Amino acid sequence: MVNKAKKNKSYIKAISAVYRYSQTYIGENVKRFNIGKGQWSFLTQLLFNEDGLTQEELSEKLHIDKANTARAVKKLENEGYVYWEVDPKDARKKRIYVTNKSLEFEEEFHQVFKGLNKILSKGFTEEEKDAARNLLFRMLDNIVEYRREQGK
Repeated sequence: MVNKAKKNKSYIKAISAVYRYSQTYIGENVKRFNIGKGQWSFLTQLLFNEDGLTQEELSEKLHIDKANTARAVKKLENEGYVYWEVDPKDARKKRIYVTNKSLEFEEEFHQVFKGLNKILSKGFTEEEKDAARNLLFRMLDNIVEYRREQGK
């Protein structure tokens, strides 16, 4: 039976709450690496998805403005987790790479995110996990498309 009170809540309320609780969980679990909530998503992108991105590419992939990206990457660089290198194909571009320090705790760092995924999907069937993931990414695509249409 669907609780009427739950049925009438907006997507944004649920998404916002999940985001806040997730940020707290991640923050508590990565603070031993001296990585704050403003940096972990950048390191995650470089470490697990695609190393060697430019600052602009990193901003675009994470849907985060360039100023926040610059601050986060600078902090990661100061902590010894990333370094910059001139793009061999275009000397005007600098690419960001993870350091050996990052690679040393890659598996432990990955476990933090696997743990959060496990908490978030507790009791879900594989089909429900796939459906939730697909729907969330469709929502993301929708808001990104809207922002582009608005010229932002």
